[in-house]
This record gives sequence, C-alpha cells and structure tokens, in this order.
Amino acid sequence: MKCDVVIDRIKARVAGIDANGPRKVLGVFQLNIEAADGLHELVIDLKKLKVYEGKESGADVVINMTDEDFIAVGTKTISVHDAVEQGKVNMTGDEALFQALVDAI
Repeated sequence: MKCDVVIDRIKARVAGIDANGPRKVLGVFQLNIEAADGLHELVIDLKKLKVYEGKESGADVVINMTDEDFIAVGTKTISVHDAVEQGKVNMTGDEALFQALVDAI
C-alpha cells in the first residue's frame, strides 16, 4: 500500500506512548483502507496501546477510505472534516475523536 509509511508512523507513535502517563486520545479506531491490492483492515487501539491488522467490532470510530485519501488525512493535506464533507471518508462514530487521533499522530 502507498500508505505504509503513514501506518509505520502511527505504529511508532503508539509504541512510544507511556501507558502510565497522561494521554490525549482514548479510543479504538477501525480503519478500512481500499488500496490497489484490495481492502486492508487496521485497528488502532489507544486504550490498550496496540496497532494491528484485523477487525474490531467494538471500535469507537470506523473509517472507510482509499489509500490516497488516508495519506492525505494522515499527512494533514486535508482535514478530517473536509475529507468527510467531500465524501473522501465514510465514517461512523465521533468525527472529533478521529480528528484528535490525526492531531496526536
């Protein structure tokens, strides 16, 4: 996937979080990223400080987007709000929580 660099950055940031320290974002995010080679499912669990491939039925926010749009949001080329408004991101859950994730990473 083109967005592997962004995913690696997310994994590194989550790995660097002190589990006993204060945290800005507590939530579970299910990312469904459509890439040229198919659908990739990624879970970012900031409650347990884990990032893994797969599905999480109890996610606070579920995000569906293309590889390119994930890169744009992840690199802050476009805001979460604008991406949702333009139909580049289809999501269920708390948009503000998703924006907090992007801001923190």
